[in-house]
Amino acid sequence: MEIALYSQYLIWFFVIAAIFGALANKTHFCTMGAVADWANFHDLNRMRSWVLAIGLTVIGLGLLEYFGLVDISLTASNETSTPPYRFTNFVWLRHLVGGVMFGIGMTLGSGCGNKTLVRIGEGNMKAVVVFTMIMAGASLMFFTNFDYLVFLQWMNPLSIDFGTMGASGQDVASVFFAVTDTEDSANIRLLAALLVGGTQLVWVFMSSDFRQQPAKIVTGIVVCLLVLSGWYLTAGEGGLLLIEEIEFMDQPPYASGAQSVTFIGPTAHLAQYVYSGFSAAYLSLGVMLLVGVVAGSFIYSLVRRRIRLEWFVTWDDFFRHVIGGLLMGIGGVLALGCTIGQGISGFSTLALGSFVAIAAIVVSSMMTMKYQYYRMLYDESPLKDVIITVMVDMRMLPGRFRRLEDL
Repeated sequence: MEIALYSQYLIWFFVIAAIFGALANKTHFCTMGAVADWANFHDLNRMRSWVLAIGLTVIGLGLLEYFGLVDISLTASNETSTPPYRFTNFVWLRHLVGGVMFGIGMTLGSGCGNKTLVRIGEGNMKAVVVFTMIMAGASLMFFTNFDYLVFLQWMNPLSIDFGTMGASGQDVASVFFAVTDTEDSANIRLLAALLVGGTQLVWVFMSSDFRQQPAKIVTGIVVCLLVLSGWYLTAGEGGLLLIEEIEFMDQPPYASGAQSVTFIGPTAHLAQYVYSGFSAAYLSLGVMLLVGVVAGSFIYSLVRRRIRLEWFVTWDDFFRHVIGGLLMGIGGVLALGCTIGQGISGFSTLALGSFVAIAAIVVSSMMTMKYQYYRMLYDESPLKDVIITVMVDMRMLPGRFRRLEDL
């Protein structure tokens, strides 16, 4: 019975991911692309589609939690969630540094984890190399002491443990209850979701241009539904039943707790699955997400006759993508998610770590794009002039400090 139930979940996650992969291929749903449109053309439409998905998911998950259809408190424990978004110990530096690493990496690697999988489905061999490096970086963080030795041993002492304040998690509502010393209230939790999600939706639909682009609106809605499906399956009644049954299995499946769509951690799961000789115990829900996105993108590309092989143009192009993949793998695990894993799935839980991670990803990605732009225009200019000009563009420094002009 346990095996049959878990097998059903594997199939469901594959289907969710396949739909996601086909949709992302068709509509070019990509966070890095959204940041690039914003940085290069001042076009926010793809960014609004992404934020639409976030806002709707925040409200949707808030309603599911309010009516008792999901138990998102599971995400406050590493034993019951993959990853633990609402963990009481708020290690803000891991989200900040990991987010910065991921943002730089996805820019150098020409796309985040989601986009990399979609490109593999299109036949892009460059994306295969990037994915391999993401998997290597994530595995380094998961299966060695690299994460503690390089990062966590100095980050953990600077963390904020909301558990000592009486909070049940690091989400907005739990922190509010702890700081104000008020009783936990389902109404306040729902209000927090409505306020955050509603504010995002107001910003999204303020644009008359965006309101006239139904494809981007539908994309945001569908992505929201897919992420909510993942939460309902693993944190709803069926998910709780699965957790109970897994406890009695002789060989419990790997990483089967509450989770939704995320792509970086599962690359390490895939490495473990292959290393184990394809043991069924390591065929996680996350692995099915990876396979499903590639399959969905491939089927769509095949139907639309968009299969195309692509390889690196120069050695510089090769090494840039290798470094980008490594940074995404290491940074994504450190930040506990990517532009989807933290940007939508994590953000929907209203965890403070998700807010920090996604802000760091977007800002660092945009700064990297601007750096590449000015480096291309002024290839002989001193490095400090390029960096200062980028900081001026990002409004981190006053305009009088600008060293280079935007041609």
